[in-house]
Amino acid sequence: MESSADCKSDTFSLNLSELNDEEYSIPIIEETPTLESILNEDNSSLLSEDELAQFLPIRNNFEDNEDNLSIASSGVCHSRSISSIITTVQYKYDPGHILRHSTLKALSAQLRSAKERINAGYPSVICASVIVAIGTSYGFVLIFDSMQTLRWCHEVDNEQGSVSALSFNNDCTRLLAGYANGTILMFDVGDGKVIRAMNDVHTPSTTVLHIKFTDLPTLALCSDNGGSVFELNFKRTFGIRGVNSKCIFSGSRGEVCCFEPLLLHHVNSHPLKGFVLIAMATLSKLIVVSIRPSLKVLFTDIIKADPCSLPFLSWHFAESILAFARDQNIYFYEVKRKKNNKLRCIVIQKLLLNYSLLTCHWLNTRIVAALDIKEQLHLLDVVTKQELEKLDLSSVGLIYNSSHFKGLSTGRNVSKAMGLAGERACYNTVQSYGNQILFLGVKSCHVVSIRNWIERLDSLVDKVKFECALRLGIEFLEERGKVVLGLRGRHHQRYNLVKTKVNNHFVQK
Repeated sequence: MESSADCKSDTFSLNLSELNDEEYSIPIIEETPTLESILNEDNSSLLSEDELAQFLPIRNNFEDNEDNLSIASSGVCHSRSISSIITTVQYKYDPGHILRHSTLKALSAQLRSAKERINAGYPSVICASVIVAIGTSYGFVLIFDSMQTLRWCHEVDNEQGSVSALSFNNDCTRLLAGYANGTILMFDVGDGKVIRAMNDVHTPSTTVLHIKFTDLPTLALCSDNGGSVFELNFKRTFGIRGVNSKCIFSGSRGEVCCFEPLLLHHVNSHPLKGFVLIAMATLSKLIVVSIRPSLKVLFTDIIKADPCSLPFLSWHFAESILAFARDQNIYFYEVKRKKNNKLRCIVIQKLLLNYSLLTCHWLNTRIVAALDIKEQLHLLDVVTKQELEKLDLSSVGLIYNSSHFKGLSTGRNVSKAMGLAGERACYNTVQSYGNQILFLGVKSCHVVSIRNWIERLDSLVDKVKFECALRLGIEFLEERGKVVLGLRGRHHQRYNLVKTKVNNHFVQK
């Protein structure tokens, strides 16, 4: 572990005085493209469980017992099947139990035990991949495998404060942890050892709000509650690990509340391979930047919203489609690579909701999950323009990271705007992975995922809702079903699978 002397900081930031709003405003085009025209190359969203699990190095274990749900029971969808975007949520569609809500009992019990036995404090942040990392209010980091087994626990100096941000790299061999006092540690996920300690890589006396790896194994990004964003370039010279930091956005130009890198490591081929893109959102503006092969502003857009609301960013799984949400609006943008290798970012559509948002995540290639301020989760189909299901999560006891935005550990040296908007901050306590979302509560951890088509039929039959099950089966047969997960093959193969399943249920009845 190197000392802070090994960490070098360069000063380089985007000159936002050059970001002319007219220059970077939405390009004038004759006809606004839709997501359907961009991405609807393959109308099938029917994916097999094997296809969903191909990126996971562990067994796909979707247990019937929801309490013993595997963390990695749902994989990542990569189909190119998005159609036109929502313009309004017209009516509620109820095909029957699309979402599965489960409590991770084993993991939750170990969190409570850590609080009581080793004074680990309350859980503060979560990060989900094929494994799960949870940080606590007293600076502990706990790693759980996909079967909710605790692999290791790391305790650090209490002076570092609570864990405020976590991030795995692509192959889950490294974990970055940011702390309330501004410290950043890198862990070896295999044995829990600290292999880098970084104390002067961002604005002094600020809390780390976000930290994320990019597709490049030696490049990560972090932001603090001063609103600045930094590159972290990891190096190893003569066996000594170090890091260089570089400011790419200064909070004096407008405080960044969140950022999200575009990750394409799981896509075999993509027009944007070789580029490292990052979307950043301030309290008034969206900024899309290319930081590799060179630092360049691609796009800015001014967003007006309730000052008490925070912005949210989510890149589409397999496409360069960015969902930007704030207050009651979701905006969709696309980044395209032109023939001259220049990148262009344009707005595609806007979605107006009748509720204010806490978070927004892509769940698969055509589904967006939006959590409102009343902690109701809305499942939105971007093809049919319908709200498919609504789930009440108010019982979760969701943890908010308000203290990190207010700078309670660093002398409250934050702006009033950042502190006010941070009242509802849950960036690091609601995390999506594939077609599932994890919610970190005060006493328990929960996962919401999409059921496959067989489970949806079985669930309705088990609850003696035969009419609903029959209607859903017919929709599957006619390929009109919504969020059809796990049904794969040619038309006649899918037809025979559904027909056999329906007959087994209803002929016997």
